[in-house]
Amino acid sequence: MTHLRTILFFGLLTVLGCSPKTTGMSHTTYENLPIVELCDLPKYIGQKVYLKCSYSGVEEYWSLNSIKNKNCDQELLVDLDFVAEYDDMPRKYRRKLDYVHDNYPIANLQIEAFGVFETDQGHYGHLGSNTSRFLVSEIKGMKIVNKQN
Repeated sequence: MTHLRTILFFGLLTVLGCSPKTTGMSHTTYENLPIVELCDLPKYIGQKVYLKCSYSGVEEYWSLNSIKNKNCDQELLVDLDFVAEYDDMPRKYRRKLDYVHDNYPIANLQIEAFGVFETDQGHYGHLGSNTSRFLVSEIKGMKIVNKQN
């Protein structure tokens, strides 16, 4: 469970708090990396990107989700994973991850992070429930969002 929380934590840290400003251009970048949404990840396999997404789940089954387009969520099934260990994350991010894991019926996370999309292994997350993963190298922002009824 600790490894899962670490994965969840880093993925969520980068969503809202540090969002780079965009100018309405079709290709935007942040620190010379493309800013992508979850549905865009297959175009960037193995490349470092700046991802904006949400993170949610039930019990042990968690995945990243699109903020804008819910149609690709079930097709991609992207696990959140981290380069760093969970205990090495800043406490403020661990608290947010723990909160969302404990309160998944009412909350999820929005994350902005640098990382790499991978599909090599084919089975990620609890019992291989996800077909790919986003390996976070740096969290730029994380925000708890209450689910609307």
